[in-house]
Amino acid sequence: MFAKRLISSIALWAILLSVIFYLPPLAAALFCCLIATIALWEFYDMLEKGGQRCSRAWGLTGGILLSAGIWWFSVQRHEHANVFEVLLLVSLVLGLFIRQLTDKHNPAGIQTIANTLLGVLYIPWLFGFIPKIKFLYGGPIEPVFVFYLVVVTKFCDIGAYGTGRLFGRHKMIPRISPNKTWEGFIGGLVIALIASITAFKYLQPRVEPLGFHYTDAIILGVLLGLMGVVGDLAESLLKRETNVKDSGGVLPGIGGALDLIDSLLFTAPVLYAYLILFAPPRL
Repeated sequence: MFAKRLISSIALWAILLSVIFYLPPLAAALFCCLIATIALWEFYDMLEKGGQRCSRAWGLTGGILLSAGIWWFSVQRHEHANVFEVLLLVSLVLGLFIRQLTDKHNPAGIQTIANTLLGVLYIPWLFGFIPKIKFLYGGPIEPVFVFYLVVVTKFCDIGAYGTGRLFGRHKMIPRISPNKTWEGFIGGLVIALIASITAFKYLQPRVEPLGFHYTDAIILGVLLGLMGVVGDLAESLLKRETNVKDSGGVLPGIGGALDLIDSLLFTAPVLYAYLILFAPPRL
Protein backbone atom coordinates (compact mmCIF):
# COMPACT_ATOMS: atom_id res chain seq x y z
CA MET A 1 0.00 0.00 0.00
CA PHE A 2 2.76 2.45 0.95
CA ALA A 3 4.77 1.71 -2.23
CA LYS A 4 1.67 2.17 -4.41
CA ARG A 5 0.81 5.42 -2.65
CA LEU A 6 4.40 6.69 -2.97
CA ILE A 7 4.70 5.85 -6.67
CA SER A 8 1.30 7.35 -7.49
CA SER A 9 2.01 10.52 -5.52
CA ILE A 10 5.42 11.09 -7.12
CA ALA A 11 4.10 10.40 -10.63
CA LEU A 12 1.09 12.68 -10.27
CA TRP A 13 3.05 15.56 -8.79
CA ALA A 14 5.76 15.16 -11.43
CA ILE A 15 3.02 15.58 -14.05
CA LEU A 16 1.58 18.64 -12.29
CA LEU A 17 4.99 20.28 -11.91
CA SER A 18 5.77 19.58 -15.57
CA VAL A 19 2.50 21.24 -16.55
CA ILE A 20 3.22 24.30 -14.40
CA PHE A 21 6.85 24.59 -15.56
CA TYR A 22 6.73 23.77 -19.25
CA LEU A 23 3.25 24.39 -20.65
CA PRO A 24 1.99 27.87 -21.62
CA PRO A 25 0.08 29.74 -18.88
CA LEU A 26 -3.30 28.98 -20.47
CA ALA A 27 -2.68 25.22 -20.55
CA ALA A 28 -1.36 25.24 -16.97
CA ALA A 29 -4.39 27.27 -15.86
CA LEU A 30 -6.84 24.88 -17.52
CA PHE A 31 -5.15 21.84 -15.96
CA CYS A 32 -5.06 23.30 -12.44
CA CYS A 33 -8.63 24.64 -12.70
CA LEU A 34 -9.72 21.15 -13.73
CA ILE A 35 -8.07 19.65 -10.63
CA ALA A 36 -9.72 22.25 -8.38
CA THR A 37 -13.11 21.64 -10.00
CA ILE A 38 -12.87 17.85 -9.60
CA ALA A 39 -11.81 18.28 -5.96
CA LEU A 40 -14.73 20.66 -5.36
CA TRP A 41 -17.14 18.16 -6.95
CA GLU A 42 -15.77 15.48 -4.63
CA PHE A 43 -16.23 17.79 -1.64
CA TYR A 44 -19.91 18.34 -2.39
CA ASP A 45 -20.37 14.64 -3.18
CA MET A 46 -18.94 13.75 0.25
CA LEU A 47 -21.30 16.19 1.95
CA GLU A 48 -24.33 14.77 0.18
CA LYS A 49 -23.32 11.19 1.01
CA GLY A 50 -23.05 12.29 4.65
CA GLY A 51 -26.56 13.75 4.64
CA GLN A 52 -25.39 17.38 4.42
CA ARG A 53 -27.12 19.91 2.18
CA CYS A 54 -25.30 22.11 -0.34
CA SER A 55 -25.94 23.86 -3.62
CA ARG A 56 -23.61 21.99 -5.96
CA ALA A 57 -24.46 24.01 -9.09
CA TRP A 58 -23.90 27.37 -7.39
CA GLY A 59 -20.70 26.19 -5.73
CA LEU A 60 -19.20 24.71 -8.88
CA THR A 61 -20.07 27.80 -10.92
CA GLY A 62 -18.54 30.11 -8.33
CA GLY A 63 -15.51 27.85 -7.92
CA ILE A 64 -14.79 27.68 -11.65
CA LEU A 65 -15.11 31.45 -12.05
CA LEU A 66 -12.91 32.04 -9.01
CA SER A 67 -10.20 29.61 -10.17
CA ALA A 68 -10.15 31.01 -13.70
CA GLY A 69 -10.15 34.61 -12.46
CA ILE A 70 -7.31 34.04 -10.00
CA TRP A 71 -5.17 32.50 -12.75
CA TRP A 72 -5.92 35.35 -15.17
CA PHE A 73 -5.18 38.09 -12.65
CA SER A 74 -2.04 36.26 -11.46
CA VAL A 75 -0.67 35.94 -14.99
CA GLN A 76 -1.34 39.63 -15.60
CA ARG A 77 -0.02 40.54 -12.13
CA HIS A 78 -3.01 42.85 -12.03
CA GLU A 79 -3.33 45.33 -9.19
CA HIS A 80 -7.07 44.66 -8.81
CA ALA A 81 -6.81 40.88 -8.28
CA ASN A 82 -8.02 41.11 -4.68
CA VAL A 83 -10.96 43.28 -5.72
CA PHE A 84 -12.07 40.58 -8.17
CA GLU A 85 -11.94 37.87 -5.47
CA VAL A 86 -13.91 39.98 -2.99
CA LEU A 87 -16.58 40.94 -5.52
CA LEU A 88 -17.04 37.36 -6.70
CA LEU A 89 -17.32 35.97 -3.17
CA VAL A 90 -19.73 38.73 -2.12
CA SER A 91 -21.84 38.04 -5.22
CA LEU A 92 -21.87 34.33 -4.36
CA VAL A 93 -22.98 35.03 -0.78
CA LEU A 94 -25.77 37.34 -1.94
CA GLY A 95 -26.85 34.94 -4.67
CA LEU A 96 -27.02 32.00 -2.27
CA PHE A 97 -29.10 33.96 0.24
CA ILE A 98 -31.51 35.13 -2.46
CA ARG A 99 -31.74 31.57 -3.77
CA GLN A 100 -32.67 30.23 -0.33
CA LEU A 101 -35.23 32.98 0.24
CA THR A 102 -37.09 31.80 -2.85
CA ASP A 103 -36.70 28.07 -2.18
CA LYS A 104 -39.89 26.74 -0.58
CA HIS A 105 -38.69 23.14 -0.24
CA ASN A 106 -35.37 23.43 1.64
CA PRO A 107 -35.74 23.53 5.44
CA ALA A 108 -31.94 23.85 5.93
CA GLY A 109 -31.13 27.04 4.06
CA ILE A 110 -28.32 28.22 6.37
CA GLN A 111 -26.63 24.83 6.21
CA THR A 112 -26.87 24.88 2.42
CA ILE A 113 -25.32 28.34 2.20
CA ALA A 114 -22.57 27.54 4.71
CA ASN A 115 -21.57 24.24 3.08
CA THR A 116 -21.58 25.74 -0.41
CA LEU A 117 -19.39 28.67 0.61
CA LEU A 118 -17.06 26.42 2.60
CA GLY A 119 -16.39 24.35 -0.51
CA VAL A 120 -15.51 27.42 -2.61
CA LEU A 121 -13.25 28.89 0.08
CA TYR A 122 -11.66 25.60 1.05
CA ILE A 123 -10.71 24.38 -2.42
CA PRO A 124 -10.60 26.85 -5.37
CA TRP A 125 -9.75 29.89 -3.23
CA LEU A 126 -6.96 28.22 -1.22
CA PHE A 127 -5.68 26.29 -4.26
CA GLY A 128 -5.59 29.65 -6.06
CA PHE A 129 -2.53 30.64 -4.04
CA ILE A 130 -0.45 28.39 -6.29
CA PRO A 131 -0.72 30.69 -9.36
CA LYS A 132 -0.20 33.65 -7.04
CA ILE A 133 3.11 32.09 -5.95
CA LYS A 134 4.03 31.09 -9.50
CA PHE A 135 3.67 34.61 -10.90
CA LEU A 136 4.65 36.57 -7.79
CA TYR A 137 8.06 37.56 -9.14
CA GLY A 138 7.55 37.22 -12.90
CA GLY A 139 10.24 36.37 -15.43
CA PRO A 140 12.36 33.20 -15.38
CA ILE A 141 12.19 32.92 -11.58
CA GLU A 142 8.43 32.43 -11.47
CA PRO A 143 7.96 28.63 -11.07
CA VAL A 144 10.72 27.83 -8.56
CA PHE A 145 8.72 28.48 -5.40
CA VAL A 146 5.90 26.25 -6.67
CA PHE A 147 8.50 23.51 -7.02
CA TYR A 148 9.73 24.26 -3.51
CA LEU A 149 6.17 24.22 -2.14
CA VAL A 150 5.28 20.87 -3.68
CA VAL A 151 8.56 19.21 -2.65
CA VAL A 152 8.33 20.25 1.01
CA THR A 153 4.58 19.56 1.33
CA LYS A 154 4.53 16.17 -0.35
CA PHE A 155 7.69 14.93 1.38
CA CYS A 156 6.02 15.91 4.65
CA ASP A 157 2.99 13.81 3.65
CA ILE A 158 5.13 10.84 2.64
CA GLY A 159 7.37 11.16 5.70
CA ALA A 160 4.41 11.32 8.09
CA TYR A 161 2.71 8.33 6.44
CA GLY A 162 5.84 6.18 6.31
CA THR A 163 7.04 7.05 9.82
CA GLY A 164 3.58 6.50 11.24
CA ARG A 165 3.31 3.07 9.59
CA LEU A 166 6.75 2.00 10.85
CA PHE A 167 6.96 3.54 14.31
CA GLY A 168 3.47 4.81 15.16
CA ARG A 169 2.39 3.91 18.68
CA HIS A 170 0.69 6.95 20.19
CA LYS A 171 -2.56 8.12 18.56
CA MET A 172 -2.69 11.81 17.70
CA ILE A 173 -6.39 12.67 17.39
CA PRO A 174 -8.21 9.32 17.22
CA ARG A 175 -11.69 10.85 17.09
CA ILE A 176 -10.75 12.46 13.75
CA SER A 177 -8.13 10.12 12.30
CA PRO A 178 -7.51 6.85 14.14
CA ASN A 179 -4.43 6.00 12.06
CA LYS A 180 -2.43 9.21 12.58
CA THR A 181 0.17 9.12 15.34
CA TRP A 182 2.49 11.53 17.10
CA GLU A 183 5.45 9.57 15.74
CA GLY A 184 4.15 10.17 12.21
CA PHE A 185 3.63 13.85 12.97
CA ILE A 186 7.22 14.26 14.19
CA GLY A 187 8.56 12.22 11.29
CA GLY A 188 6.66 14.40 8.82
CA LEU A 189 8.11 17.58 10.34
CA VAL A 190 11.66 16.21 10.23
CA ILE A 191 11.31 15.10 6.60
CA ALA A 192 9.73 18.46 5.67
CA LEU A 193 12.67 20.29 7.25
CA ILE A 194 15.20 18.13 5.40
CA ALA A 195 13.28 18.58 2.13
CA SER A 196 13.14 22.36 2.65
CA ILE A 197 16.88 22.67 3.24
CA THR A 198 17.68 20.35 0.32
CA ALA A 199 15.36 22.23 -2.04
CA PHE A 200 16.90 25.52 -0.92
CA LYS A 201 20.40 24.24 -1.67
CA TYR A 202 19.23 23.25 -5.15
CA LEU A 203 17.47 26.57 -5.79
CA GLN A 204 19.92 28.80 -3.90
CA PRO A 205 21.42 30.65 -6.91
CA ARG A 206 17.90 31.64 -8.03
CA VAL A 207 16.21 32.47 -4.72
CA GLU A 208 18.95 34.17 -2.69
CA PRO A 209 18.89 37.31 -4.89
CA LEU A 210 15.22 37.66 -3.86
CA GLY A 211 16.17 37.73 -0.17
CA PHE A 212 15.36 34.06 0.53
CA HIS A 213 18.11 32.54 2.67
CA TYR A 214 19.05 29.44 4.67
CA THR A 215 17.19 30.72 7.75
CA ASP A 216 14.00 31.11 5.69
CA ALA A 217 14.33 27.51 4.53
CA ILE A 218 14.52 26.31 8.14
CA ILE A 219 11.55 28.41 9.28
CA LEU A 220 9.43 27.38 6.30
CA GLY A 221 10.40 23.74 6.66
CA VAL A 222 8.75 23.77 10.08
CA LEU A 223 5.82 26.01 9.10
CA LEU A 224 4.94 24.10 5.94
CA GLY A 225 5.33 20.80 7.76
CA LEU A 226 2.88 21.94 10.44
CA MET A 227 0.38 23.28 7.92
CA GLY A 228 0.67 20.15 5.80
CA VAL A 229 -0.37 18.05 8.80
CA VAL A 230 -3.24 20.45 9.56
CA GLY A 231 -4.41 20.25 5.95
CA ASP A 232 -4.39 16.47 6.07
CA LEU A 233 -6.30 16.46 9.36
CA ALA A 234 -8.84 18.94 7.96
CA GLU A 235 -9.79 16.49 5.22
CA SER A 236 -9.81 13.66 7.77
CA LEU A 237 -12.37 15.68 9.76
CA LEU A 238 -14.51 16.00 6.65
CA LYS A 239 -14.25 12.26 5.94
CA ARG A 240 -15.09 11.38 9.53
CA GLU A 241 -18.21 13.56 9.64
CA THR A 242 -19.46 12.31 6.27
CA ASN A 243 -18.40 8.67 6.85
CA VAL A 244 -16.37 8.52 3.61
CA LYS A 245 -13.01 6.73 3.27
CA ASP A 246 -11.63 8.62 0.23
CA SER A 247 -12.82 11.72 -1.58
CA GLY A 248 -12.85 9.76 -4.84
CA GLY A 249 -11.36 6.80 -6.65
CA VAL A 250 -9.74 8.24 -9.76
CA LEU A 251 -6.14 8.17 -8.45
CA PRO A 252 -4.70 4.71 -7.68
CA GLY A 253 -3.25 4.41 -4.18
CA ILE A 254 -4.38 7.94 -3.23
CA GLY A 255 -8.11 8.30 -3.77
CA GLY A 256 -9.51 11.47 -5.31
CA ALA A 257 -8.24 14.86 -6.40
CA LEU A 258 -8.98 16.32 -2.96
CA ASP A 259 -6.87 13.58 -1.36
CA LEU A 260 -4.01 14.68 -3.64
CA ILE A 261 -4.12 18.41 -2.84
CA ASP A 262 -5.51 18.51 0.73
CA SER A 263 -2.24 19.50 2.44
CA LEU A 264 -1.32 22.00 -0.30
CA LEU A 265 -4.53 23.89 0.40
CA PHE A 266 -3.01 24.96 3.73
CA THR A 267 0.68 25.23 2.85
CA ALA A 268 0.27 27.40 -0.29
CA PRO A 269 -1.30 30.41 1.53
CA VAL A 270 1.38 30.20 4.25
CA LEU A 271 4.22 30.23 1.71
CA TYR A 272 2.62 33.10 -0.21
CA ALA A 273 2.18 35.18 2.96
CA TYR A 274 5.77 34.45 4.03
CA LEU A 275 7.18 35.52 0.65
CA ILE A 276 5.12 38.72 0.64
CA LEU A 277 6.27 39.61 4.16
CA PHE A 278 9.92 38.57 4.05
CA ALA A 279 10.92 38.34 0.37
CA PRO A 280 8.55 40.80 -1.36
CA PRO A 281 8.77 41.20 -5.15
CA ARG A 282 10.61 44.26 -6.40
CA LEU A 283 8.12 46.13 -8.55
